[in-house]
Amino acid sequence: MKHRQSCHRQLDLFVAKTPPAPIAPAERTKLLPLVSALLSEARGAAAATEAGDEDHV
Repeated sequence: MKHRQSCHRQLDLFVAKTPPAPIAPAERTKLLPLVSALLSEARGAAAATEAGDEDHV
């Protein structure tokens, strides 16, 4: 008995269609503090959420 193979392929939405353009060093220097602040804020929010979850155990 033959098994039918799926004829559709699932697309990977996270694969870049074109290679990313390099970022100039001056742009990288400007963006680094912004990215750092966003990461710090996200980590703080995650820690606050985890601390809130522990209160409801």
